[in-house]
Amino acid sequence: MTGLFVAWAVAISVWDLRTRRIPNWSLVVAALAGAGLLLHQGQGIAGVGWLGSLAGAAIGVLIWLPGYLVKKLGAGDVKLAGCIGFLLGGLAAVEAMWIAAVALGAMAAIASLSFGPSHRLPAAAALSAGFVVRLWVGPLWTA
Repeated sequence: MTGLFVAWAVAISVWDLRTRRIPNWSLVVAALAGAGLLLHQGQGIAGVGWLGSLAGAAIGVLIWLPGYLVKKLGAGDVKLAGCIGFLLGGLAAVEAMWIAAVALGAMAAIASLSFGPSHRLPAAAALSAGFVVRLWVGPLWTA
């Protein structure tokens, strides 16, 4: 099942790189698949239940919403962060968003040197990188 979510993340990244859009239907499909896992197994792909998944969605949105409000990110990026947060759940969402922020910062530094500081980046690649790394590596720290 993890492989399907990784393929989804890669497809979202490619779509965003090509079109500068993240289709809502792709987020709905992933969220429904995550909800299906929660219903069927009682836990999502990172091993958390409903409360953790909802907390993860809120974390994803709250972390990336300021970027949208200052017009550096698109609404699709914020929705993608919420979807990734929902799929991973609380602490895993924080870890994935941290990885994504570092990746986006590196992308921004390179883009700034190449295109100038006002260039908007397709953040789906960074968000997907955080998601995939967190899925494959597992917890980055333990309590």
